[in-house]
Amino acid sequence: MLLVRYGEIAIKGGKRREFERKLKENIEKALRRKGMKCKVKIIRGRLLVDAPDEAAGIIAKVPGVVSVSPARVMEYEEIPEYLRRALKDKSPESFKVETRRLDKTFLRTSVEVNREIGAFVVNEFGWKVDLENPDLVIGIEIIAGKAYVFFEKIRGVGGLPVGTQGKVVALLSGGIDSPVAAFLMLKRGAEIVAVHFDQGMNARSVVEKVVEVLEDYSPEPIELVIENHFEILKPYVRALAEVGMQRWTCVVCKVAMLRRAAEIARDMGALGVVTGDSLGQVASQTLTNLYFETMSVDFPVHRPLLGMDKEEIVAIARRIGTYEAFLEYPHCDCPFRPERVVTGGKLEEFQRVIRVLEREGLV
Repeated sequence: MLLVRYGEIAIKGGKRREFERKLKENIEKALRRKGMKCKVKIIRGRLLVDAPDEAAGIIAKVPGVVSVSPARVMEYEEIPEYLRRALKDKSPESFKVETRRLDKTFLRTSVEVNREIGAFVVNEFGWKVDLENPDLVIGIEIIAGKAYVFFEKIRGVGGLPVGTQGKVVALLSGGIDSPVAAFLMLKRGAEIVAVHFDQGMNARSVVEKVVEVLEDYSPEPIELVIENHFEILKPYVRALAEVGMQRWTCVVCKVAMLRRAAEIARDMGALGVVTGDSLGQVASQTLTNLYFETMSVDFPVHRPLLGMDKEEIVAIARRIGTYEAFLEYPHCDCPFRPERVVTGGKLEEFQRVIRVLEREGLV
């Protein structure tokens, strides 16, 4: 039996049951996609999943899950004999017992359970009690009169169940940032459709690997839409070159991608476009240029990484598994990138750029 804990869902008031049902459904889908059968029961504050212990790692990646524990279910009186068998090959220097009593009708308090079971372990094994930094934690949760005993808590991603917040289109490259942005939207309960602007080389295969990693956090397969980066950008570059405004190419490139992504989002009923922009990281991500890019697109643009630095983003990428795919990403030199780029242009000049693009029917 697997004990699945959630956090934020518990404070959703009237929406709580809806969120619990969605989390149950997503766990079932995640395990089914891995060829595992399960039965999931919702109780207050927990989901009980009847599945093999190895399913815990899969469930931990389902957004909405805070932690998972492979547990054994028994009568309270059976705990000592179970621990005698389960702990005989362990040799920690210290331990503690940590009890939560979800069933308040149970006669013993959590403190009383801790003392009783702790005293048994000390007498049986001679281990030292350490309540602050133990080598071993014996977890006990009392649910519906039964004791659920476990020795580990596998950290989940937290957040909200995917599918509770609508759909978004996520711009996805094989770099570090955009997969993390897509993951964070999954974590906040949004379904994603991935859009990749392909520059050739090996980029597409890397992005496909990134999508495979992200699908571990999604109850459904993630649709990947491939667009030709060069075909989309060529008319914009040509229009800028005719008026000698090539230094705006990077900003206009972003505008072109956002506008195309917005078209895809509208067609798919999505509620926004997600980018991996991090403030000040590259030329197109200065606050001024982000302002220009956003005002050029009549559609919501979400930037979950905006306030993060590179170290924070890399740490998340490593944790979720997309960083390894990035290491295979080819270095693609954009042939359209000018020697000098705008980092903090003036609004009047950008408005002139927009007029040029309007004449060409590009915006």
